Amino acid sequence: MAEAICRAELGSRPWQLSSAGFFSDHSLPPVPEVLALLQFRGLSGKGLTSMRVSKEIVKSATNIYAMTEMHLTTLKRQFPKEAVGARLVTEFSTLSEYRDQDVPDPMGGAQMDFEEVFTILSDAIPQIIDDLDRDV
Repeated sequence: MAEAICRAELGSRPWQLSSAGFFSDHSLPPVPEVLALLQFRGLSGKGLTSMRVSKEIVKSATNIYAMTEMHLTTLKRQFPKEAVGARLVTEFSTLSEYRDQDVPDPMGGAQMDFEEVFTILSDAIPQIIDDLDRDV
């Protein structure tokens, strides 16, 4: 979901984007709840597949954003040199109830849980892109 939102927000910027997780099975498509939500919001889930975090991915990244404090801590522990500047996605939230909080995992939850995650990410990602634009 985050990758689809980010791709839409990037517009014509020539940046490369990838998304990976610690508990992802390789090359699985998004779950039906995510695909339905993306379609409802006018975003494409085409080409999205899961990918497991690896040293190669982290090493090639210029910016890394984690969904939870646990992910952030694990990234920094497993890849101390490469992930030194990694940040929490919600550090950029303009919604006070989500700022600096973990993005909840909606898997196994109701559709409203997926919608909450969409709201969190749709708020934070444009702020992240604005922050990156200032660094360019």
